[in-house]
Amino acid sequence: FPPSDAQLFPQYVFKKVAHLITDPSLIVRVAFAENIALLAETSLRFLDVGHSVSLYETVIGRHNRDGNCQDISKGEKTSQMCSSSSTTTMIKSSYDSDLSALHEVVLRWMIHITTDTSDHSSQSKQALLGGLPRLCNFFGAEYSFQILPQILAFLNDRKDWQLRAALCHNLPSVCVAVGRAATEQFVIPCIETALNDDVEQVVSEALKCLSMLISLSLLTRTSLLGTDLSSEKSSHNVPVRSRRRREGIVRKCAPLLLHQSYSVRFCAGCLILQTWRILDHTDAEVFVNILLRPYLRYNPSLGKSTPLSHLFACLEMSLSGGIVEGNDIEMQRRETVTQSQNKNPELDVLVKLARVLLVPNTEHASRMPKWYESFQKYSDLYPDLSLPLFSLGGVSLQSVYGVNITASTNFSDQSFIGTDMISTSIRPEEQSGDVDEDIVVGILSRTEAKIAASACKGEWGSSSVIDGIAPENAIIANKIKALKIPPLSPNLGNLITDSGAFSGFDVNMSMKTSWVPKEDNLIASTTLSSGHSSSVVRMAVSHDYSFFVSASHDGTSKVFELRQMQETGGEIQSSLTYEGHTSQQEFSHHARVNDVSILEKSHSVATAASDGSLHVWKVDMLPSNPNQTPTHKRASSVSGLGTLRRVFHGEGEVLAVSHFNTQSASIITYATQRGNIHSLDLRSTRHPFALSLSPDLGYLTDMQVGDDHNWVVVSTSRGFLSLWDIRFQTMVKLWRHSRNSTIKRIANASVNYSNGGRNINEASRPLIFVGSSNNEASLFDISAGDCLQCYRVLDPSLSFIDQAALPFEHRSVPHLESFDVPSPRSPRRFSLGGALEMSVTKSSNKDFVNALVGSISRDGPSYLIAGSSDRMIRYWDLNSASKCFCLSGLGRGQAPPNFEQINHDGIFQLFLCRHRPLPPARMTESGNVPLRNRQGIARSDNGHSDEILDLKLIESPSFGVLSSSRDGIIKLWN
Repeated sequence: FPPSDAQLFPQYVFKKVAHLITDPSLIVRVAFAENIALLAETSLRFLDVGHSVSLYETVIGRHNRDGNCQDISKGEKTSQMCSSSSTTTMIKSSYDSDLSALHEVVLRWMIHITTDTSDHSSQSKQALLGGLPRLCNFFGAEYSFQILPQILAFLNDRKDWQLRAALCHNLPSVCVAVGRAATEQFVIPCIETALNDDVEQVVSEALKCLSMLISLSLLTRTSLLGTDLSSEKSSHNVPVRSRRRREGIVRKCAPLLLHQSYSVRFCAGCLILQTWRILDHTDAEVFVNILLRPYLRYNPSLGKSTPLSHLFACLEMSLSGGIVEGNDIEMQRRETVTQSQNKNPELDVLVKLARVLLVPNTEHASRMPKWYESFQKYSDLYPDLSLPLFSLGGVSLQSVYGVNITASTNFSDQSFIGTDMISTSIRPEEQSGDVDEDIVVGILSRTEAKIAASACKGEWGSSSVIDGIAPENAIIANKIKALKIPPLSPNLGNLITDSGAFSGFDVNMSMKTSWVPKEDNLIASTTLSSGHSSSVVRMAVSHDYSFFVSASHDGTSKVFELRQMQETGGEIQSSLTYEGHTSQQEFSHHARVNDVSILEKSHSVATAASDGSLHVWKVDMLPSNPNQTPTHKRASSVSGLGTLRRVFHGEGEVLAVSHFNTQSASIITYATQRGNIHSLDLRSTRHPFALSLSPDLGYLTDMQVGDDHNWVVVSTSRGFLSLWDIRFQTMVKLWRHSRNSTIKRIANASVNYSNGGRNINEASRPLIFVGSSNNEASLFDISAGDCLQCYRVLDPSLSFIDQAALPFEHRSVPHLESFDVPSPRSPRRFSLGGALEMSVTKSSNKDFVNALVGSISRDGPSYLIAGSSDRMIRYWDLNSASKCFCLSGLGRGQAPPNFEQINHDGIFQLFLCRHRPLPPARMTESGNVPLRNRQGIARSDNGHSDEILDLKLIESPSFGVLSSSRDGIIKLWN
């Protein structure tokens, strides 16, 4: 069409249809409002085409004139160029004025419709909102800011909920036009008011709108997660204006996960998943899970592809009575139960049972019987058998879950399985061990077991043939199964007697705060005949100091009583030997025991082996005779052992194992050769968490769980240290030691207070002693990567060199290089060549620190005892170099080493040990008679003859240090 038709809409069409906006017919007004966006879009297209044609004709005409008038003068050419330029400028100015005229007409129509307060005006407004995306494209950002206040006023229309829902549905298109800043400042507060709407459809549309804005990246991290109230001060103590606390969208929308409407819960769940997809994995784990915790039964493991059903499975029960706010959940749950007591017959039974049930404290409750594990095993193996929880009825509730019903009911007289039937069917020798398969199948296949299981499943007619108490048992059993309540933990060997006394030896606290080991003071030692035949790599001391357990590469673990060391005249003899790892026919006969840990507050032991197995076994103790006098009273003695559990994960060797207790769980943590850290709850046989270490970081060498049980530190063969938060199952920090070599050993540097005081911030800091190459150990704060102190042994060739003349690597403290925390799907960090280069030790001193044990005390000595591959044990005083000494390992005639400290930044951060070279053989004493003074037989060499692999402290019956070496020898030093 010709350029003159560009004015068709403003001069003809708009004038002809303008009266329709006030037409008396509602249908006409609605139709006009519905087509305003189409009119605006079409008029803009006509304007663009018309002005494009005009500009094209102008440019073509100028080229024709240039071609036909090449012989004109220079002045005439200049005048023609100025004429063409002015023509182009006029076309552009005409386009801007025409577009502005279109905007003004359409904007006037929109304002008329949005501000209409007459009856039935909401239909026109809804029709206008349907074309909102095209109108935003027509107006652009400048005029969209004028539209925004008009349409946001629709939320104030309390008569028509459909208008409010339509506004929330179409708002994202306006937000795209106005941008992120205006969206967060003007739009988000209005949508948040829609979340409190009385109509569920409006709330659902508001949640969908927020989800769309999140996916369009129109909301910042602060808007999603909120900010805390923080008041900062300047350097001159002048208060700075505090920022107002702002609650994030996730916190405000999280209560809607418990809304009574499924559509609202569905939209709220979609919003949470959308938030997870755009946030960093660490932020989502740490912040989003904290905000959702009041509304979840347990933390979900959400990800970018997690289905919504997985989140819904973690939610609490949906509550009736409207939207539930975070602080009112418990109150509304109680109100709901109270209002429904007279309406729900099942609830009446639960209320009645709540008054007669006795749930004992798990610390002092009876333990789960051993025979019940066989029932669980075979019921899982044969699907036709019923669950023991259902089939055994009251026996399961009483013996396995510790739930007692005070009603006078004799289970042996009822028509289901009772305690008498169990005791007569199972042989006495099987009561504390594995039950024969035929016996278990026979009991669970009885008619009484099937009827009891049918009653628990609610099958018709089953309740009529059994005792009246059985339906109550069925209700309790179903609740236990639905809530996944774990059974009582197995009998691990309590350290607390029935009278409440602590078994074992008493620790002298006054001596603990002042004890320091003596130089070369050997108390006892094993021999080649009574000890291990291969390396003793790890040891573990029971918490009551009644015995300790060794882990050896000969495939066995030996139990040594600490009491008998004082009675055998200097020889350490084992009381029992556990050979469970070598007696398994399905595994290799040459399995090595890599690590050992004693379970907290028990006499049970966990051992990890090279065949991929993890064994938990208990050491049985005979109690002391209470009639003996205190001077002759003896501690408990070892009487036997029994295997509690065997675990085989199939991921290569199990390299490390540890254990800790929580208020509701007894968790074993163990690491495999593939870099995976697994956990096992001994009480419920579940796996609370699992961590995975990237293979390119090297194989795992050691693992330490924090004293507060919230973090774990892992060291690798390529010098990496990773800090994990167990609560969120997330790697928090990843460091690499500056030595670029294998980290042999790490140990907790727990802060001890003898007077009972405790600083929570200091106690929760992950302070770790790290043993590495160059024969040095360091104290690191893993959370910050700071090296607090370093303890280094210099090569004898540097013994007579001044501190200032030492090479820089010998007088500087090590550091940790920070690396980005890898994501689960991140590519390999290092190539094969780089990994091989990292695996090569570049240190000039080839000695490694293999064993560490230490303590930081505010009331007593702070020390580190380190054993290394040079066969020496050194005592490092963390406060003074003058108090450091060599506990063991000096050769005959060798002078004691010199210890000194170097000041870094005003703090003694570096401790050096200088060994003098060994004197010639002719100048030293022989093993028989000295050559010079002839004063008798020279003392024997008490030190280890091979490199030291582990150290442990004992505090009772006397203080001392246990050491083990690669030749299988264990020594006790005072």
